[in-house]
Amino acid sequence: MLFDYFTRSGTPSEYISFPDYTTPIGQEIRSFLEHGRDYNLESRHLLYAANRYEHKEQIEKWISDGKVVVINRYSESNLAYGGAGGLSLDWLAQIESRMPSSDYVFYLKLSPEVSAARKRNRDRYEADLAFLKRVSSVYEALSEPGRWFTISADQPKDLIHYEIVKTISSLEVEKSNINQGIGSSVGSVEHPNGEALL
Repeated sequence: MLFDYFTRSGTPSEYISFPDYTTPIGQEIRSFLEHGRDYNLESRHLLYAANRYEHKEQIEKWISDGKVVVINRYSESNLAYGGAGGLSLDWLAQIESRMPSSDYVFYLKLSPEVSAARKRNRDRYEADLAFLKRVSSVYEALSEPGRWFTISADQPKDLIHYEIVKTISSLEVEKSNINQGIGSSVGSVEHPNGEALL
């Protein structure tokens, strides 16, 4: 929805969502999530990072072309999930450090209980409500004033979209970034409910 908004407004933009299951690394991630393969904690988060690095050059090109890049589950997601699992946030930040940084992060906050009611078929992460609560706590701890924006995802999708667009308009992303020829990587951080709300 957010990508469509930029497209309709004439703002050059691109959209990508992670994990990208179409790549070899993405297929390994899917296999892990569906209990087909098993990896230790460090290995699985290296895979998540590697899945993003598969698209590093493309994302950098979009940014250098002056486009707004809308990303669902970007590097911040790896920090939240890995931190909830007990990994060092410094280590997680280091393995993601060569990816372009997000200019803005939209954290769509949703309780695990509501999340579970919305989606029945859940992967191994999504099925563990206690873990999801820890993920939410890490997201909140990572929040940076002025760059992170928390939006309630308990409301209908149209209202979530409206809140995000209203925030972007107030930040003047289209004018301040696009008109100056500066690409913007907009990281959309979603609560782990499996729904692509953007």
